[in-house]
Amino acid sequence: MSAEARPSLVINAAVMATVSTVLPGFLIGAMSVQVSAEMGVSEGVYGWGLGSFFGAAMVGSIMLGRLAQRIGPLNQMTLALGVSVAVQLALAASARSFLAVIGFLVLAGLANAANQTSVNLALAQAQLPRLGLAVSIKQSGLPTATLLAGFAVPSLALTVGWRWAYVAGAVFALMSLVLVRTAVGSSVFRAPARVAEPESSSRDLFLGAVVGAFLAFSAGSLVAWGVGSGVDAGLGPGAAGLFLSVGAATGITMRVVSGWLSDTMRVKPFRVGGITALVGSIGMAGLALRSPATHVAAMLLSFGCGWIWPVFTNYGIVRTNPRAAGSATGITQMGVYVGVFVGPLVTGWLIEHSGYQAMWLAVAASSVAGAAVSIRIADRF
Repeated sequence: MSAEARPSLVINAAVMATVSTVLPGFLIGAMSVQVSAEMGVSEGVYGWGLGSFFGAAMVGSIMLGRLAQRIGPLNQMTLALGVSVAVQLALAASARSFLAVIGFLVLAGLANAANQTSVNLALAQAQLPRLGLAVSIKQSGLPTATLLAGFAVPSLALTVGWRWAYVAGAVFALMSLVLVRTAVGSSVFRAPARVAEPESSSRDLFLGAVVGAFLAFSAGSLVAWGVGSGVDAGLGPGAAGLFLSVGAATGITMRVVSGWLSDTMRVKPFRVGGITALVGSIGMAGLALRSPATHVAAMLLSFGCGWIWPVFTNYGIVRTNPRAAGSATGITQMGVYVGVFVGPLVTGWLIEHSGYQAMWLAVAASSVAGAAVSIRIADRF
């Protein structure tokens, strides 16, 4: 590893890039109250906006994972971050209908899929001394994006307007692009002479995608409806956004701690991920109890345990497929995007027809199902 590619620089670039491209999807969830009020859409219709970002990522994930193997992760990260900057600025400046918002989110979702697979490949190629810790810090980028989205509600959406949150997101993505291009040596993020194939079988990788689909259905619902549910339970919009950020901060802490332990852990990563998801499902079921106090406590448990699983599943996939981490995680990430795409559509419909209580019980059931499959296939990763 060259001096240009110190582990800390590689990891910092990976985290900032991860946050930058997933933030547009999390912002649209955190600011659901403000955006839906301006656009005049119901929860059921708004679910399509939430789902469009991850639906596009779902469609492009496998193809873009293989593209990262061909052109190299540095080139693909650069392209993805550039698209994210442009799309967020365009959304903030020109989206005057909810259909336009959906169109911009589709483009942002494709950029996110391209970025996530290339970041995973970059970490695998960098030959980091503690891969588990590196993956956990990178995966902490997702709750970090949730934390930022939650803070955007009281600081931007309720003051200068929700569009400025996307301007801020574009600035952050531009900063990430500069870091990726200047702080990380391109010799580390090289394009291989021959495109490597995953070591895991396609069947095992698609089973990993099934795990991701069930668990992402639940985890994505926390982000999509955490603020709206808090308001419905009796919290103010600012407080609901703040507690979403607190929950995300809890998730960040638990992910880093889990990654620190994963490198020396003898238990299979998918088994640990399944067990933590089971514990998190208790918090998700607790969100069905509609009061401010129980909402806050249940959010902390849901984020603290119900969002740890990506550390272990991604670590298991990358560790088992070091030469083809981009292609392998392209398949498993597709499952994650399926869950986050379907989640807002189903949960939005449930909220509209049966209320938040029924929705959170369905979310908890999905978490239990994903945990069961994860534990069942743990020996394959």
